[in-house]
Amino acid sequence: MTEDKDKAEISDKTSISDVRPPKVLLLYASAGAGHRSACSAIQQAMQELYPGAYVKLIDILDYMPKSIAYLYSRGYLFIASRYPMLWYFIYESGSDLAKFRPNGFWHRLFWKSALGPLFNHLRYERPDHIISAHFLSSWAAGIYKWKYDINCTASMVVTDYGVHPVWITPGQDYVFVATEQLGAELAPFSRFLGTDRIIPTGIPVHPSFGRRKDIGMLKEKFKIEPDRHTILILGGMFGSKNIKDILYWLSECRARLQLIIVAGRHYPIMESIKDRLIERDIKYQIFGYIDFMDELMAVSDLAITKAGALTTSECLARGLPLVIFRPYPGQEVRNCDYFLEQGVAVRVDQLSGICFKIDKILDDPDRLRAMKERALQIARPDSAHKISRILLDLAR
Repeated sequence: MTEDKDKAEISDKTSISDVRPPKVLLLYASAGAGHRSACSAIQQAMQELYPGAYVKLIDILDYMPKSIAYLYSRGYLFIASRYPMLWYFIYESGSDLAKFRPNGFWHRLFWKSALGPLFNHLRYERPDHIISAHFLSSWAAGIYKWKYDINCTASMVVTDYGVHPVWITPGQDYVFVATEQLGAELAPFSRFLGTDRIIPTGIPVHPSFGRRKDIGMLKEKFKIEPDRHTILILGGMFGSKNIKDILYWLSECRARLQLIIVAGRHYPIMESIKDRLIERDIKYQIFGYIDFMDELMAVSDLAITKAGALTTSECLARGLPLVIFRPYPGQEVRNCDYFLEQGVAVRVDQLSGICFKIDKILDDPDRLRAMKERALQIARPDSAHKISRILLDLAR
């Protein structure tokens, strides 16, 4: 009888992670690709560190009414790209952390109702850890923990280089941020977050972006000519017209260029511009959707891109300076400001001046080298592993 009692006491003191691998759910909202990319990076890192762990990605929009999910997923890009001043007003009108107020009753009631199926699924999964890479999913994770499973660890990954009050969501155990500056800005709100464990790990990128590459082999693979400068154009978010305009104006540059264009769904646009590039002796390659972005970044000298936090973090991890084209108001401008402050980027708003800025960088090897070195200094290519170690150590 005593032996049975001892066994029962031992069983009570043994955590669930002692008898089975940890169960981790990674929550995101598919409003842009960055949130999912951050979760995928953490998933990859966790599976490398702890092969037995159960790690699952969940798009919270799959558990909303279809009409709300559609508007939410398409709304940001539609407004920011077509009506940027409207998005500026929406974002900036509530962006002052000093004026933060917790969400009101009707806001909470609406999202609790809209996310009801998500709460049911979380109750079915019963995770040990929930990691959220979107403010709405972090809010849902905090509510789930408070209402259904106080032993579940809820963590939030802020996926921008500037923080908006919408990220202040209750019920968190850990908050992972891009920089020490963001940690300092959020620290006064630890009471609302539910934790003072605000850790500057960087934004998670896939582990492949931090691994050493055989640059010579990659240059041979992609037929990179050594007497030309290589510019990577990340055009998936530009729209076909903007890609064509960028290519047109790049043909005016003094520097001898070779272009690597990642066009996503805009792959067919080259037919209308290729003759001009050939005429100006500009070499080019074009790709649609790819899974070797880390290799293309490794062989490039500059990247022309929007200011999305995940793509730019990948560039930094490869030491690739940024030419940021017309950042959207709101979080992209905040991201851009950070990169300009750190000396790893230039901003282009008028395409007629893009060659002036690019030629100035390429004509000055010391400046280009300094930008690359600074990019590597502020990069956090091991962020996904750091986050994974912190959370998986809780399960050991």
